[in-house]
Amino acid sequence: MGQTGIGRFGWKDQHASLLSFAGDAYLNEMGITSRLFPQEVTDLCNTVAEPNNTPDSTGLEDIDRFTRFMRATKAPARDRVLAATPQAQRGSELFDNIGCAVCHVRTFTTAPAGTVINGGADTIPPALGDKVFHPFGDFLLHDVGTGDGIAVAMVEHYGRNMYRTLWKDFVQDSILRARNKVRTAPLWGVRLRPRLMHDGASLTFRDAILRHREEAGAVTRRFRRLAPGEQQAIIEFLKSL
Repeated sequence: MGQTGIGRFGWKDQHASLLSFAGDAYLNEMGITSRLFPQEVTDLCNTVAEPNNTPDSTGLEDIDRFTRFMRATKAPARDRVLAATPQAQRGSELFDNIGCAVCHVRTFTTAPAGTVINGGADTIPPALGDKVFHPFGDFLLHDVGTGDGIAVAMVEHYGRNMYRTLWKDFVQDSILRARNKVRTAPLWGVRLRPRLMHDGASLTFRDAILRHREEAGAVTRRFRRLAPGEQQAIIEFLKSL
């Protein structure tokens, strides 16, 4: 929409809203252009009019409907029985004490209802405004030592004209500096994930914790120094999320 904002979605926080995230996915995963991404990444063999995704009789595009679907999904509820056990409650305390909650932030409140977003294209409705939620994540980029070295592909994610856009404080080097950073994965519903970390390479909570290095290195060292029972308490807490 020609506006900048704080990124929250995508492994590299490359999008500030679910709508732009949907538009990106339609373009780069399915090759479907939209009002947000009206240009193909390549014109080779392209013979159809742009954008491909146009409003239907209700005035909505596919990306609008897909965004509505994502907004309507909920993170799984906590396992309240396990969360109430002494071991999980002790693990919750240790989770904060050793510093996990610095990045895996427990609580946020959504922007007030009526807040204008997406460059004026959308307004936060009462159903989504001023809501307290508990993602256990800060939605920010961090280097935890598991990065893949891949920087955001700017043209693919923002369009061919992105380098002509005067972004506030934007320099191309800032994109390269984030090549080993990944978004903090929210931990709500983590007990239901068979694979952990951004690359899915960790199969247990312990393995995922011990893989944290760099910015999270001090936290991992504190975890290692805990007694075995205390380490297990943190894992039981994670199992309740």
